[in-house]
Amino acid sequence: MSFMPNPGSRYRMPIMFGPAPGPRQHPDGRMWTAEEAGRMNAQWLNVGYRTDPAKLEKLLPPGFSLRGEPIVSVSCAWFKNLYWLAGRGYGILSVDFPVTYQGKTERIDGALCPVIWEGSPDAIMTGREELGFPKMFARFSEIDWNEAEGRATCDAAWFDDVFFDISLTELVEEAHPRKALPGSNGGAQMYYKYMPRTSPGGQAGADLAYVTTAAAPAGSGGSASNVNFDEFEFRRWTGNGRLAWHRATFEQLPLSFHVVNGMADLDIIEFVSAEMVQFSGPGIGISMNTQRIVEPA
Repeated sequence: MSFMPNPGSRYRMPIMFGPAPGPRQHPDGRMWTAEEAGRMNAQWLNVGYRTDPAKLEKLLPPGFSLRGEPIVSVSCAWFKNLYWLAGRGYGILSVDFPVTYQGKTERIDGALCPVIWEGSPDAIMTGREELGFPKMFARFSEIDWNEAEGRATCDAAWFDDVFFDISLTELVEEAHPRKALPGSNGGAQMYYKYMPRTSPGGQAGADLAYVTTAAAPAGSGGSASNVNFDEFEFRRWTGNGRLAWHRATFEQLPLSFHVVNGMADLDIIEFVSAEMVQFSGPGIGISMNTQRIVEPA
């Protein structure tokens, strides 16, 4: 008897070996329980900077427009003790900036994430296919955190070529930290999912392209996030921050030099914010199991 997928389970290639385990699915092909997911830990560095809006507009897919100030928010973080990786973790580098998206029936104010780098191919595979996140691979150093000196640094590289680094200094801990991720503007996080057609020369079939978000549909009464931050323990520091995108050649970063150079093209006019957060909470909170499609106009 040939393989028949269970319509109630998630699959990724190669599908004929059964349901795919990951953040949103237990190896048994069902949802993880909160008890099984346990608690995760994270360190999160964030720097925001003002840039040229005309250059930022060049990164907007169809249906998007800039919203408010042209502030690029860049985060370098480490997730640890993740249930779906059997207790392992990985580094992450993400970018976003404030936008409005006009779909067929929805208008969403929030932030567009044009690119994410992660240090685990497993996280990249699940996030690209299931959530539509624009993930790429990088090698991350552990966050170098000196609490006594109020200093934290991190960098990202591909093989031996470091293409990004971030440094926070003069960090002072907040007595009553707000429970939100660094750089959060309270709006919905949006991503542009794209998968190319499969045909010689791209002459047949169709590309897949649409926006995904965890924001609840208008009028549903839901929130813009599936994470209940009241269940997380936060420590937060603010201070001064700097970051740098290091331009690369094809020889240095064959599949991503154009992305890194695109980020480097965004002028850093002034740094406007810098913060570090340490938090722990329910592991299931990072599953992003509410991600959905926004129908394009």
